[in-house]
Amino acid sequence: MSLIHPSIKKCLKALFLKPLNGFPPMISFIFLSCASPEPQYEYAYISNPFGIVDTVVTIAAVGDMMFARNVAARIAAHGYDAPLGSVSQYLAEFDITTGNLECPVSDLGTAIDKKYVFRAGPRIIPELAKSGFDAVCVANNHAFDYGLPCFLNSLERLRNFGIEPVGGGKNLEEALKPALLERNGLIIGVLGFNYTRTNYIGEDRPACAPAEYWPRVFRAIRIAKDSCDILLVHIHWGVEYAPFPTDSQMILGRAMIDSGANVVLGHHPYRWQGVEFYRGGIIAYSLGNFVFDQNDIANNVSGILEITFDRKQLSGVRITPVELLTHPREAHFAGGAEWQIFEGILEESCIIFPTEIETTDAKIILRPIE
Repeated sequence: MSLIHPSIKKCLKALFLKPLNGFPPMISFIFLSCASPEPQYEYAYISNPFGIVDTVVTIAAVGDMMFARNVAARIAAHGYDAPLGSVSQYLAEFDITTGNLECPVSDLGTAIDKKYVFRAGPRIIPELAKSGFDAVCVANNHAFDYGLPCFLNSLERLRNFGIEPVGGGKNLEEALKPALLERNGLIIGVLGFNYTRTNYIGEDRPACAPAEYWPRVFRAIRIAKDSCDILLVHIHWGVEYAPFPTDSQMILGRAMIDSGANVVLGHHPYRWQGVEFYRGGIIAYSLGNFVFDQNDIANNVSGILEITFDRKQLSGVRITPVELLTHPREAHFAGGAEWQIFEGILEESCIIFPTEIETTDAKIILRPIE
């Protein structure tokens, strides 16, 4: 029988406290004089005077963000807040926001001899910070488009605004280190890898973390997991424009979960691919284009992948659809036809996985099929 008076329970619910075994954290001491005999109490030693303990961490993850070429032209016409302005406040509400930065952000360097080269003006970085981005993956095939000085300057500029670049560094050791972010008493680690056979320079030179040698990937994941409670792993991989991952990707994605990753975040194919629940973790094989300038419909619908952990356990996965069709080169929340297009792509991409999809008015909810 609970020792908490019903009227007190009602007050606790109003303060959004959830009783644990009949006793809410931090206020158990109120009932010590009423308990008998020798009841067991749960304590949470925190600094706030009301004893409110938030064990939930919310994560928002998005795919490729490219602020050069035609997106840069859009910025020139409408301002630096144009690409992210419509979703900025929403993204900033999550405990952790992360994505793939598909271009260096700097005013240094000269374009290398390559068909497609990207570099964004550094004034986009404050917009990323305003949108709540805590960590961005820089391990991709466009990281070195304007040379190594540009790449290193981009890393420095991001850090100056409190955004951790992952998957790249002044040397390979730094590129393989996780960003460590503390939220609600938990440490969230973020790693990044590039699996496009491009842009790895050397162990003692600027580098993108390569994923071609799998044992090194697994070792980096195991080391990172020793320093954090929840581990997110970005990986730039796959076949451009393909609706499904390759067999090799699925083997590697699951092996990364087996090595200690909780979440695998894929990007590079420019379109959304399936989401797989695996051994208590989740693999999003491609998050598609979040801000880009391509023309195909499938390249212009994606979503914000919203992942919730309660303590260290995955407790919820949702998607808020986003589109670049009605406002090209600008991320906007999808509705109507654009929502239906994304939902159809999502359902098709998940057909090879035991993933249940439920659509509500505001979200798409994903669950594992038991």
